[in-house]
Amino acid sequence: MLEAYQALPLNILKADFFRYLVLLARGGIYSDIDTSALKSATEWLPHTFKPNQVGLVIGIEADPDRPDWKDWYSRRIQFCQWTIQSKPGHPVLREIIANITESTLKLKRAGKLHIKHNDVVEFTGPAVWTDIIFDFFNNPKYYDRSGEGHGIDWTVFTGMKRPKQVGDVVVLPITSFSPGVGSMGAGEVDDPQAFVFHNFEGGLDGILTYIEEDEVD
Repeated sequence: MLEAYQALPLNILKADFFRYLVLLARGGIYSDIDTSALKSATEWLPHTFKPNQVGLVIGIEADPDRPDWKDWYSRRIQFCQWTIQSKPGHPVLREIIANITESTLKLKRAGKLHIKHNDVVEFTGPAVWTDIIFDFFNNPKYYDRSGEGHGIDWTVFTGMKRPKQVGDVVVLPITSFSPGVGSMGAGEVDDPQAFVFHNFEGGLDGILTYIEEDEVD
């Protein structure tokens, strides 16, 4: 993992990789430095959710219900990774770290580690993050779908207005981490479901905020 981290050619790639690494090792809440807390993390989950049954909390970044969605986003439902809450050692984090490590070292040893900014979303960003999460949802080792008869895909989360739990992962609606975007059904910053505001300032490669669980408590 260290070899892969040091080999990544862009700071934004390292910033993405770092958030997964630190959460896997320590747990807690990661949030980009260009975000603002609208509500305490203690208010993110309804009282009906049991904390000891939750290992990962994520939010929806994009839910583009339009025919040309591929012109704007990488996935029909895309989970954001500018804010993530996790217990240490969560399998989703382990799998994305393994994915990035293997991909990076394979390209490095082939002399082809030339990743452009346009490739970041797929290589370390929300596209691969979303793919890994859906893989987790559909892995019977972690979540029993025997009584459902179909897989977990974007249709399960599109248009949702309240948190949903799949296995030990809680998915928050788009308003929670993307309020005020003015599209895709997202509410405004004063919406009861708005928890984190993202300023989308960009250009802050490698600069971030990391909050440990005991600091939140």
